[in-house]
Amino acid sequence: MNVSGGAGRKNAKEIFLDSRLADADCLAKAEAEAVKTSRPIQQVLVDLKLVDKVDVLQILSREWHTRAVDLAEMEIDPEVVKLLPEAECRRHLFLPFAKEDQILLVAMTDPRDFMVSEDIHIRTGMEVQHYLSLPEDVLKELDKVYGIAGSGQAAEMLKSVTDQMPETTETLEKVDTKSDVSEMDASAPEVEKLVNGIILTALGQRASDIHIEPFEDPAGKHSRIVVRYRVDGFLHTAKFQIPWIYRNAIMAKIKIMTNSMNITERRVPQSGRIQVMAKGNPIEFRVEVVPTVYGESCVLRILDRKAVQVDIHKLGFMPDTLERYLSLLNGVGGKKNFGIVLVCGPTGSGKSTTLYASLNHINRPDIKILTAENPVEYNLDGIVQIQVNPDLKLNDEKKFDFSTALRSFLRLDPDVIMVGEIRDQETAHIAMEAAMTGHLVFSTIHTNDAPNTLSRLVDMGVPSFMVASTLKCVLAQRLCRRICPDCKSPRAPTADEVELFKTHGVALPPGTTLHQGKGCPHCDGSGYRGRMGIHELLVVDDAVRTAMLKDTNADFIRHTASTLSPQKMRTIISDGLHKVLQGGTTVREVLGGSSNETVDLPAGQSPSNPLK
Repeated sequence: MNVSGGAGRKNAKEIFLDSRLADADCLAKAEAEAVKTSRPIQQVLVDLKLVDKVDVLQILSREWHTRAVDLAEMEIDPEVVKLLPEAECRRHLFLPFAKEDQILLVAMTDPRDFMVSEDIHIRTGMEVQHYLSLPEDVLKELDKVYGIAGSGQAAEMLKSVTDQMPETTETLEKVDTKSDVSEMDASAPEVEKLVNGIILTALGQRASDIHIEPFEDPAGKHSRIVVRYRVDGFLHTAKFQIPWIYRNAIMAKIKIMTNSMNITERRVPQSGRIQVMAKGNPIEFRVEVVPTVYGESCVLRILDRKAVQVDIHKLGFMPDTLERYLSLLNGVGGKKNFGIVLVCGPTGSGKSTTLYASLNHINRPDIKILTAENPVEYNLDGIVQIQVNPDLKLNDEKKFDFSTALRSFLRLDPDVIMVGEIRDQETAHIAMEAAMTGHLVFSTIHTNDAPNTLSRLVDMGVPSFMVASTLKCVLAQRLCRRICPDCKSPRAPTADEVELFKTHGVALPPGTTLHQGKGCPHCDGSGYRGRMGIHELLVVDDAVRTAMLKDTNADFIRHTASTLSPQKMRTIISDGLHKVLQGGTTVREVLGGSSNETVDLPAGQSPSNPLK
């Protein structure tokens, strides 16, 4: 066996310091990020563009007495990769990429690890020749071979079951309805594999929702169960279909997993929750089952606990917007902070994530925080959360809704209150009364932008003087898709785009390049992967407050906040265009498809419309 790769004793940080490839400040920054994200420091340095990848590989390979390989530049045989289990490759970050007779060439992120080399030798019976590579390169090649983080395993599960089932219409027509899989068969191995495969595929694709829907044509010849996944805001039909005979068994299995639904009841909607462990992380699903004309349909919303632990600094705010927003949350001079902070936007625009990140930012042992939510999607440590239930009648007149919860909160000595949504005059009045009596109140409201929120509150019947005196700020936000980093490429702006930047007052210096995604396997050909927020922060300062007392027209307030206010509100389009300049997204995403961008979306997809 070749074990010479373990000769070097210095770790990566020591090597970078000695070689002066990076100074102490860069290394300190990279080390802090490496600890936070559990990534090797050499990968962080490359990701932050503090050092060049080639330089990193050359220096580490020289010090560790091994050879380096850039996997991105190589043609890799999938059959060689599959000589070792996917789970082991991902756990120890190595990749067998070629073999010569009885010698196996393996890319490793730490070729000094003798135990990993010995394990590979025992598993394959081949001599191991190791090469240095970066972790992200190893993971990308594993994703190409097995699919993204578990979706390969899911595909195998689904294929093993569906291969044994009737595929043609003629065969389905001959299936006796009496042989349909019943609720009592929900524990059958093939049903469990189907449900696990559906869930694993969703997690592998980073989906936010799973839709399981029964469909049947008028003649009843093409009955089928269609599975769709919402990824980055768009629904994608799965590459598999579930045979019709399994429709009841799958729904029964999902109901059983919730431990709260009635599997024999198919006539009324039902709600529940499922919790599973994926890669050591608890993942929750909020489940809604409704009866349709062709049977029960189900939607599972994926609630990842990591979403509510996110640092508010990582939500994509522009630095000046974040500074103003945090100053409103933190207060001034140690005085008690009070007033109302509203977050507005359409469903699915990330309002809840922003509210939770805001609460986490101010959460301390000396502050009591109460929330009223419907439903409580995430549990927050150190925060008292109450789930309201409007269907529960406390007496002949009262219901346990947001307004009732708020009245109770005021007697519980809170410092901060969060109410899920302001949707009526009564809730708005109580929230403002709470703000006037020294509480900091967070909530959401469904409006298109920040200035329209002020008009909406007045239209609800709240006096304009009360809105002006209690409101601290309104944060409007949308989510737009992020350019895929793996196929990101520069291009020149079009004439229409240059004019658009000029119209919205965003400087576009001559020679500026914009970016787009060409489409690659990592983004499924779309050119986009992940989403980012664009924001509009209206701070209710003296100028806006005076304008409100004169006129609550949204256009008048927008003009005041953008031009006369010292805070100079940046509109949501302008904020998006700044992020286009930073290379994060495209003009087409910011405008919802109204620009003449040169890249086309795949068939069946349409651009998001953050301004809708």
